[in-house]
Amino acid sequence: MKKKIIALISGAVILIIAAGSIYGKSESGHKEGEPDVVGTFSVNRDENITVVANRGHIGDKEAFARELLQMYKDDSFYSTKFSTDRGYATSLDMNIYLWKEDIEDGESVMTAEYRPVEYGEDYDVVNNPDKFQLYIDGKEVEE
Repeated sequence: MKKKIIALISGAVILIIAAGSIYGKSESGHKEGEPDVVGTFSVNRDENITVVANRGHIGDKEAFARELLQMYKDDSFYSTKFSTDRGYATSLDMNIYLWKEDIEDGESVMTAEYRPVEYGEDYDVVNNPDKFQLYIDGKEVEE
């Protein structure tokens, strides 16, 4: 009797795990979710990040770029926490891919840059947002 109960419980656990791994995946097998940083490097206080959108497409590039900028300011990316020991970034360059495996192909789906209007000043992206300009795919975005 104990063996039947253990087998029944084990089978139920396996079914729950299998159902959980399928839930939330798109037809291509990808799991849609929050954007995340998968790589970062900085030169002085200029931050360069590689972002995975974790979605099949980006409908509104400007809204998405602003969402990423806010996530950077809030330091709310899942896998990366940015150090502010030297202060906040003086510019932010983002290469954005739909899925992590797209990085190997080398072609980003979009780029977003948050650059100071005046170079050489000690402005940062968090405390001086009025001193910065957003560029998407190399084109200036009107504020």
